[in-house]
Amino acid sequence: AETPPPSRRVEPGAIVRLRGVRQPARVLRMLKDDRLEVEAGLLKLQVSYDDVIEVLPPNTPLPKPLAGVELELAHRPLVREINVIGKRADEACAEVDKFIDAAALAAVDRVRIIHGHGMGVLRRAIAELLASNPHVERFYPAPPEEGGSGVTIAELRS
Repeated sequence: AETPPPSRRVEPGAIVRLRGVRQPARVLRMLKDDRLEVEAGLLKLQVSYDDVIEVLPPNTPLPKPLAGVELELAHRPLVREINVIGKRADEACAEVDKFIDAAALAAVDRVRIIHGHGMGVLRRAIAELLASNPHVERFYPAPPEEGGSGVTIAELRS
């Protein structure tokens, strides 16, 4: 395998494109366990090295963060799924609603909501919530290999 030119390696300062995130991010530092800390717009995220799909040219423009704005979720790792199995419908919906807002803010394009099979109460309540959420473009049951009807996939608007 060919090594990339020195300016196109994943290293602090590199500008990268991440799987599932629309805007480019700057690598802040390398962490242990093949993870990195990156900054994408307002968010600082910890991601897996495997989430890097491309190292962009060093002169790629980055969105400017707004001065003086800090978000509570800035220090949490980027999460693309939430598990609400065993929760009451109102509790699960409140968590999923917050989760969708955070994912939309992080410019994530697709999330998984794990609600289990059971009697379908959670699935129906979550479907109702997703249908009225302005961030959600569309949603559907996961394919069988990703959990089938026990998991809902939601695609978010860009």
